[in-house]
Amino acid sequence: MLAILFINWSTGMVTIGYALWLGAPPVALAILGALPMVGQMAAPLALFFRGSRKRLSVLLSVFGRGFFVLVLLLPLLPEAWRIPGLLAIAALSLLIVAPVSVLWTSWMADLVPEKERGRYFGLRNGVLGLVGTLGNLAAGGLIDAIARPWGFLLVLGVAVAAGVGATLILRRQFEPRQVNEPPRFAEFIQPLSDRKFRGYLGFVLLFMGAVSVGGPFVFPLFLEYARMSFTQVGLWTLIAAAGGLVLGPLWGRLADRIGHWQVLLLSGSVAALVLPPLWLAGGPGHLQTIWASAVGDALAWAGIGTALTNVALQSAQPEKRNLYLAWYWMSFALGGILGSLMGGALGSLHQQLNLFPSAYHLPIAVSMLLRIGAIYYLWWRIRRDKRRAAASTVVGGPQAVSPAD
Repeated sequence: MLAILFINWSTGMVTIGYALWLGAPPVALAILGALPMVGQMAAPLALFFRGSRKRLSVLLSVFGRGFFVLVLLLPLLPEAWRIPGLLAIAALSLLIVAPVSVLWTSWMADLVPEKERGRYFGLRNGVLGLVGTLGNLAAGGLIDAIARPWGFLLVLGVAVAAGVGATLILRRQFEPRQVNEPPRFAEFIQPLSDRKFRGYLGFVLLFMGAVSVGGPFVFPLFLEYARMSFTQVGLWTLIAAAGGLVLGPLWGRLADRIGHWQVLLLSGSVAALVLPPLWLAGGPGHLQTIWASAVGDALAWAGIGTALTNVALQSAQPEKRNLYLAWYWMSFALGGILGSLMGGALGSLHQQLNLFPSAYHLPIAVSMLLRIGAIYYLWWRIRRDKRRAAASTVVGGPQAVSPAD
């Protein structure tokens, strides 16, 4: 719960609002939105560290989160250095923490039985979403109440303290004995020979790229175009998180019955077909569709958030789990980087063409089209894999189906 406060405030609406106060243009906002993805490019480094997953997770978390405290000094810098400084500090912080995503997920997968993993992570994600959003609501009210930049600085300072403090609790978590050993090159690339997993990586690349084209511009659209206050944005995230707390366990239970692939298809369809039109339909004094999108956000990401990682976990045998997670996070990151670069370019076109109500409309509209394409690709892959599995069973019996299928 402490860690999610740091994550939400250091990568979400608080830091975006701080960047806007510092004078960030659309390109800088796109880069800021891409940085969590850029950071995940360092996730595979987890494979090459030796020692306890717990010890490594704690050390990297302390140094990465503690480094973020430097953003508090940015108002003291010359104006031209502030945005580059924010981007540099955020990038280095995320790069340091990135390997924890592989180490921690592998560690937790050893603790949670596979047949209960969907329900567990669904409930966990719902609880963390609610806690993080209550934090966003409190942060938004504080920022609105205190003269800027003091509200931003206070919230971000508390974020660093919470993030570092979370590691003190993490140290008490039990870890099954397993020593991390660096893989050989042949072992490192072995997951790419798994045809089904390779197709999944393609979907992750496409979908996260599509999300990242418009995702960094959603809160700026709310704040600058729709004229919502930070308190209202905090309330929006509270609605989404409260919905996620209810829907997360339901998606998890459904995934335990029908599979995470199907849950990913269903929830991803909501993210593609429902959310972007609701965002784009809102405007100053017309916030009804934006409020409705909070419910849609809960419905979509309560399923996506659980299913994405669990498909990767289920694709691997326990001894190869770290390798598969590393490739998953690399695809996740590469998609996000490419999507954010496209989003930044599209946002900059507004200054030249001025065809849309704001610089944020075109990236969100393009994001919607790309999301639909990614979901269609996932639907096609699921159908093709089912046909291949059925054909293998008919020709050679159940034994003919390979692990890759």
